Amino acid sequence: MEGISALEKNVAELTVMDVYDIASAVGQEFERVIDQYGCEVIGRLMPKVVRVLEILEVLVSRNHINPEMEELRLELDRLRLERMDRIEKEKKHQKELELVEDVWRGEAQDLLNQIAQLQEENKQLVSNLSQKDINLTEEEFQKHEGMSERERQVMKKLKEVVDKQRDEIRAKDRELVLKNEDVEALQQQQSRLMKINHDLRHRVTVVEAQGKALIEQKVELEAYLQTKEQEAASMRLEIGKLRDKLKGEQHTNGEEIKTETLNEESILETEKLSLDLKDSNRPRFTLQELRDVLHERNELKAKVFMLQEELAYYKSEEADEEHKLPQSSPVIDSKAPIPQESGIKRLVEYHPAYSYMLIFLSWLVCLLSMMVYSR
Repeated sequence: MEGISALEKNVAELTVMDVYDIASAVGQEFERVIDQYGCEVIGRLMPKVVRVLEILEVLVSRNHINPEMEELRLELDRLRLERMDRIEKEKKHQKELELVEDVWRGEAQDLLNQIAQLQEENKQLVSNLSQKDINLTEEEFQKHEGMSERERQVMKKLKEVVDKQRDEIRAKDRELVLKNEDVEALQQQQSRLMKINHDLRHRVTVVEAQGKALIEQKVELEAYLQTKEQEAASMRLEIGKLRDKLKGEQHTNGEEIKTETLNEESILETEKLSLDLKDSNRPRFTLQELRDVLHERNELKAKVFMLQEELAYYKSEEADEEHKLPQSSPVIDSKAPIPQESGIKRLVEYHPAYSYMLIFLSWLVCLLSMMVYSR
């Protein structure tokens, strides 16, 4: 044997093979005793030891059988409980079947009674009908058939009318769905056009503000022009005084000739300038101011043209929508103001050469002033 011997094991762990090992060990001990002392010493002990070993074998085998027996006993108890439950269920089901069968039998009996009663009533009606001797003529029979035929035709017509109305209702429902979709699309377009109208009104307001600013600028320029005209008139008076003074103070012939020539030229230029100042189309701005005004005018014209084109486009769209549907979106009633170009247009017609005349006049005034101071 390997490991623990059979005599050293726990009693609960002993097996039949362990009992055989113990018997073998006891036999070996008996052989040693017999070899030393002879058979007479253990002659009475041997049967008792053998009996004890047999009893031990039986007990050990019984202990190993007991767990299996316990499992079988538990399984048997479980099966008995299941059998009892099944028997109870079968009894309950049998009772239910008996109740259902009783109900069915009662209903069947009621139906049989009703059938018998109806058969009896049928017999009575047949007997009553035979007793009344009802004789329908052929004309009455045809009349009755005609009435039923007319009723069938009326029912057929009514059915056709109902089917037709049902188809019309379905078509109206589809048309209503399409109309609702169109209304939603028009509402979206109306919202978009209202937003565009708001933007256009804002732009028109900005353009009107720019136009007012231009008008104010025009008024300021006209006031500035009046001051310049007053200065030019005062300069003409001063030039006349200087001319008279120069005529009285000339001494030499050479200086006299030069002065006369200069005076004649200045007189001609002054007269020409006075004529130009009386002209309604005389220049009122410098060259740089004129360029600035022209540049600003061109920009404003371009903006106004773009706004007018955009407004015309949206008005055409609204006209198309009004032509298609009776209920149209709100019409854009804002009109782009036409800028007043009277002052600016008049300035545009001026030739740049007029600015050179103003430069020449200022040069002439400076020259005369230098001559007066030199005197």
